[in-house]
Amino acid sequence: MKIAIVGAGFCGLSLSHFLLQSKSCHVTLFDRNGIGGGASGIATGLLHPYTGEQAKRSWKATDAIGATLALLKQVEAATGRAVASYDGIVRLVQNAEQKAAFLSHAEQFGDVEPIEDHSFFIKSGITVHCQNYLQGLWGMVAQAGGILVQKLISSLSDLESYDHIVLTAGSGISGFPEAKSLRFGRTKGQVLTAEVPTSLQEGLKSIIGKGYLAKGDNPGICYLGSTYEKSFASEAPDQSAAEKEILPKAALFFPQADQLQIVGCSSGVRVTRIGHYYPIVARFSPSSWALTGMGSRGLLYHAYLAELLAHAIQTGDDACIPSEVLVDAMKEAVDHEKVCV
Repeated sequence: MKIAIVGAGFCGLSLSHFLLQSKSCHVTLFDRNGIGGGASGIATGLLHPYTGEQAKRSWKATDAIGATLALLKQVEAATGRAVASYDGIVRLVQNAEQKAAFLSHAEQFGDVEPIEDHSFFIKSGITVHCQNYLQGLWGMVAQAGGILVQKLISSLSDLESYDHIVLTAGSGISGFPEAKSLRFGRTKGQVLTAEVPTSLQEGLKSIIGKGYLAKGDNPGICYLGSTYEKSFASEAPDQSAAEKEILPKAALFFPQADQLQIVGCSSGVRVTRIGHYYPIVARFSPSSWALTGMGSRGLLYHAYLAELLAHAIQTGDDACIPSEVLVDAMKEAVDHEKVCV
């Protein structure tokens, strides 16, 4: 079975990995920018189950984090190097509602504990070193026979010779005519790279406040984020604008932010499903799919949904995919045509 996957970020690589567990699958990845060339490549790696302003526990959080953790450990075993820090994440609460939510999580799930009056320690929090993870995951895919082609694909018709096609292109999915029935928005996020002075390196943990600080893969680097730009003229980084928005927020939860030396800025565009935060697993035809709409939850859901989609492709049965994320794009396209007529 020849399978084409468009997009070589978290979703595309993890799906390739799970498909290649079957010797009957032959996978080719297509990405004009190479491994992690999109939003996955600038992700700062904060993985935990309590995302969003309301700090609710995310949908399928236990299964999703378990799947990502298992894949992280597989990559570490295969590469012999750490691709994440497992020492938790500090979360500062912004209001009484958030505080009440975390107190409830502490009692119900046991992976959160109060530190001070307005801060909590998420013991299950992981900081993934995304570039190391992506490269390690690609190494596993390549070792299993996966092929990478750096080429722009703009339509499913470009890949007619394949038995199955999956779009995992993130922001790039907006250029595919087949995806016009999907409802999603695009958000530009910018992240600052900073050098951490030696005096601040010991014991530094990733912190989430109104913005966030994420530890780098060495103690001398951290990342500050992020902007959430709904309207943007360019996808390119704008360090001056990013500093103006991010640094004042960082100073509120990390008073030593003025001791950090900003050394770079990166940007990417995320795709988020309109109406709610569930990702999208869409079926365009019996042999073509999309795995997208992750927004800022790509690390949380990529492994969990990729494994389910791999099973659906191999068996021809999509019953394993939760109804919350499954979109029948074939039906929606027909319904859209009827309305237009």
